[in-house]
Order: sequence, then C-alpha cells, then structure tokens
Amino acid sequence: MANLISGTVEVDPISRIEGHLGVKLTTDGAGLVSEANVHGNLWRGFENFLIGRNPNDAITFVQRICGVCPVPHGTSAMFAVESVYGYNDNFQTPMLGAPGSNGKGVPAKAVHIRNLVLGAEYLMSSITHFYHLAAPSYVQGPNMPPWTPYFNDNYYHSALRSAGHGTDGGTGTGVLPLKDPTNGFSADLWSAVINQYVKALRIRRLTFEAGAMFAGRMPMTSSFVAGGVTADYTEDLTNKCTKFRSMIAEVGTFVVKEYVPLVLALGALYQPFDNAHNGGANYGAGIKKFLSWGAFPQSDGTLALARGFKPGMTTGDTVQTIDTAAVYANLREDCTFARYDTTSAAAIAAGYTLDGVTGNPVSDPHKVNRTIPKRDDATKYSWLKAPRWNGNSSEGGPMARMFIMGLFQDNVELATTVDLTPFGLADYADYKHSSGLGLDPKMVGADLAVALLREGLAELHCPAGVVGKTGAPTVTVGVEGLSNATIVAQYTNAASYITGTVTNWILALKGGASTMDRVRGRAIESLYLVQKMLGGYNKTTGFPALGGWVGELDAATGDTYKPAATPLGTVSGFGACDAPRGALMHFITIKGGKIDAYQCVVPTTWNASPKASAAAGGERGPMEQAMIGIPYSLDGASFTNTAGNPVTTAGGVEALRVAQSFDPCIACAVH
Repeated sequence: MANLISGTVEVDPISRIEGHLGVKLTTDGAGLVSEANVHGNLWRGFENFLIGRNPNDAITFVQRICGVCPVPHGTSAMFAVESVYGYNDNFQTPMLGAPGSNGKGVPAKAVHIRNLVLGAEYLMSSITHFYHLAAPSYVQGPNMPPWTPYFNDNYYHSALRSAGHGTDGGTGTGVLPLKDPTNGFSADLWSAVINQYVKALRIRRLTFEAGAMFAGRMPMTSSFVAGGVTADYTEDLTNKCTKFRSMIAEVGTFVVKEYVPLVLALGALYQPFDNAHNGGANYGAGIKKFLSWGAFPQSDGTLALARGFKPGMTTGDTVQTIDTAAVYANLREDCTFARYDTTSAAAIAAGYTLDGVTGNPVSDPHKVNRTIPKRDDATKYSWLKAPRWNGNSSEGGPMARMFIMGLFQDNVELATTVDLTPFGLADYADYKHSSGLGLDPKMVGADLAVALLREGLAELHCPAGVVGKTGAPTVTVGVEGLSNATIVAQYTNAASYITGTVTNWILALKGGASTMDRVRGRAIESLYLVQKMLGGYNKTTGFPALGGWVGELDAATGDTYKPAATPLGTVSGFGACDAPRGALMHFITIKGGKIDAYQCVVPTTWNASPKASAAAGGERGPMEQAMIGIPYSLDGASFTNTAGNPVTTAGGVEALRVAQSFDPCIACAVH
C-alpha cells in the first residue's frame, strides 16, 4: 500500500466479527507492524451468576454467552455437568458400551443427536464466517448496505472490484449482480462470488432448520440435558433423519462445489496473505502452536476431531496426548494484562494464587470459584484473560485442528496430506480429474468455473466435437457467445477438465501458517464434517441416502436418556468441546446439589489473549503475534452512498483480514 505509516494507531472496532474487539498497532519506519495489543471490551459475568443454581441450568444459561456458537457452549456445559454426575471422566461423554467407556456414557441415540446438532452448528459457523464476515474484506460489494462502506479499490483484486463488474438490469443503480442474459451464467468472477454470498444466506438457514429438528430450536438448543437429550425415545426418527439428510445434502453440495473451490482459489488472488511455501508473505502466521480438546464422540471410542497439543507445524513436532491430569497440571490463565483482580484478599479467597516459579498471579480455572473484575488499572489493557498450556500461548480453531490431525503439514502439498480416504470420504485428491491434467468439473460449481474462464484465470478442455470443433482429442474452449446448453454440454462431459492459473495454484498448495491457511482450514474441515454427518460424497451420485451419523441415528434403538442422582457432596469436574473457533472448556464444582463454582476458558480467550507477564516469558497471544510484520496503510476509499452523500473510509484492511481469519467472538471471550 502507498501510504504506510510509522507510529501507533488504534483499530477499533474490528468489524464483521461477534462482539467488540480492538487492536493497538505500533509500526516501524517501513510501515510494518512491530507490536500489537489486542483488547476485548466489556465484561459480562456469566460465571458469577451461575453460582447457586441447579447444575442443569448451566446448559441453558451458557448458550446465551454467544449467539453465534451457543451449541458448543451448551455441549461443553452438558459434558461438565455430566462429569460431576458420573457420566464421564471429564472432557466428552462417550457412548454407552463404546471401547474405553468403562461403563460410563449416555445412550447411542443421544450421542448421535448431539453430534448432528453440533455438526450443523459447525457448518453454519464456517459458512457464515467466510461469506458474510470475512469475504467482504476481499470482495468489494455493490455500492449499497451491507457491503458499504468498503476499502480503497487498491485493496481488492481487479476481478473482485465492484466497478465495471456485474449488471444492473438497466436500472442504472449498478448494485445487482445478475446472471449473464446470453447464457444463464454469471457475467464475471465478481458476480459469481456475490451470487454465492446471496446463496449462502439460504444455506446457513438450512443448517438451522436441519439442526432444529433434533435440537428443538436453533440457535439456543433446548434438547441438551445431563444424561442424554430430551427427545422421546419411542419416536420413529426415520422421517426426521430423511428430512435432515435432504437439507444437509444441499448444504454439503454447496460446500463441495462452491465453498471449498472458491476458498482454495482465493489465495491465488491474495498471495501475500498465504504462507511462504505458496509464494506468500506469511501475513497472519501467528504463534504456530496448536491446541484442541477434540469433539464428536464416536461409537468406536474415538473423537471425529482429535484432541492434543502440537508445539509446531512439522511432522517432527509430535502431537502431545492430553488427559485430565494434563489439564490440571498445564492449564493456567495469566492475568497480568487482563482487567481482573488476582492479588487482593478477595481474589486469593476466590482461588487465585501466585505461580511458584514466576511469582506471577495466575488463575487455575478448576480452583477459582469467582471472577472479580478490576476496571481501573492502567497496567492492564484487555478484558480477556491469557490462557496458557504449560506456559505456551496456543492457537485453536480449524487451522489448529488441521495440523493436529495431520491434514496440514508445513511445506507439504495438501493434495498429499488432506487424505480422507481412511474415513471413506471424498478428499482433496477428488478435485483432480482422473486424467491427472486438471480439476474435475464435477467437483467445481459451473457458475464459478465459467467465471474463472471469463477472467482468464482458468481454461476448459473438452472433447473435440462438443462445440463443433475437430482435431485433437481435447480442445480448449471459451464460453463467449455460446448458449447455456452448449456450455453445460462441454462442462459436464466426463472427459472435460479445467486447467490454468487457478488450477495450478490449487493443485500445488502446500501447508503452512497464514491468514489464508486459517480460512482454508474452515472450508476443508467443513468438507470433512459434512461427509461424517451424511456419508462419503460421490462425484456422480452425491451423498448416500442415509449414511454417516444420520444413518447411524436412524438405525439406533433404545433410550435417549439415562438418569443419575445428583451428588450432594462437593464434586468438581470439567467438560470440553472444541467449538468452530477453537478450544472450549467449562469447569464446574457443585456442592449440596447446586453450582458452587463455574469457569469458562473459551476459544477467543486463547486466540485473542493479551500477553503473559515478563516473568512468564511475555509471549504474545496468537492474534497479537499474527499482526506482527503486516503492513498498515492509511489509504482509504471515497465514494457516494445510496443517499447521495460522500463517504470516506480509513485503510488498514490487512489488520482486519488477519483478525477476521480467527473468527473472533468477543462476547464469548468477555463472558
């Protein structure tokens, strides 16, 4: 960017996220960020007003911590309550009879219903994040709300600027991206992406509707309870399973053919935000240490999303096993720069202690019974605590889970590592045509592919004769002047394949840490999860009739709930469930049948945490570290809004893109 600055600037608020987040950036003489203080604003006190309530109340109450990810909070609370009721040994509650369950757990029907509801939430969250929160930082929308205000044209790739793209149906407003009237496809890449944005609104609605059939309602499910779910165990669920499958199959097809290809292609247009192995500048690389509590208990005793801590990105950085003892020994929350009292007599009585090694006041979440705010302290700059794993700042979320599961490896091609065949699922390799010469059109939405052709970013090779051409076995064809039927014929022919700039980029992508890797992680995780829910995707036939978790639910018999008596003594435990954004854990102590202490350690508290104390190493939080080295420019945009008034906006899109890639939820983080 042209107008780089040197000094300190406050970027507040960070827009298109959940809640109120700001970041104070210090730049060097070259206009690159050299220091960052990420701060969450406000404090809410959910933990304190749970004290004295019935344990099951927590499952309902904590879902109000966040309107975007209530199901993971409800799930973690449910697991926490079940830990003190004896249904699990902390973390997640297994299926009764599953290997390693040791006689603990809840009925199979309950586990399947829980997983389908949580899976629907994951799909909703990732699709919403990309299309409706992050994408407007890469795609300049029409000159109308909700796309305006936007950044200077120079911040956007030329193919993704609104000026000169799309049609307005002759209205002169220039605001509606319409299909090209000559053949029924989007006129250009900008229009294709905006049309996906609009389509994604319906897709996210379907995730809510599908989940609500088993959850009672979405968001804020009313079906979770310690011991199982509230569904009538005598109900024949086949009809609901069939409807759920139908709705999520539409979501899944969108994920396979539109969401994943668009996200993979986006890095080719914004290479500085990718990792260096892909020619990028590593903008947003972050802390490069990863943590996951795992999620989705399976009938074989495993978790669909793995649990572990990985101290680096390479295969030599072995994933460390995490169990209950490790949590109690390693999980602490540093409050040096967090606006909470950890040193007064009241704080010490509430469970805060001095770290025996550093002398730093820390929170041990399983021992703290009350959170005490400390508003007026100039030495502190955030309402977020700073969780640390054995002293390490750690990133959670889809990119973290990709590294922990081995699907991302530093400097190794994704076509090799994103291998889902052991799960019986379609994977990265399925996007490659059987000829080995390009992308398979069966895995890429026609509208997006045609748009890439029109921009010169892709080429379509199809059999001679499809468009009346003769000669070589395959010929390169364009789309201009061709009818819809002709385009469909050449695009859907089994011998056709896509080559060109974007294809070469996608097939050569390598793993690493960056803003784009974080965005890609969500899309690839969605590809994995939707197939776990429905069964493996087939290029020709799509999703199976009733496969995956929904098929297992349809075949399950027996109860949906297992009763247990409420302990009347003092019992402590915790529940954990990775949310779409990252590692989520709820600690609980009950006494006399009521909640005596409750503490939440949430994803954005990890990702957007302030620094630790100097004595504890002073390590930045993942988002703060991700800001280091990015440029900051004051170049803004000037335009006339729909009311005819001139508007000027500020720059700094790099900081926004990096922050948004974490999908921060500050409502969660300042719970």
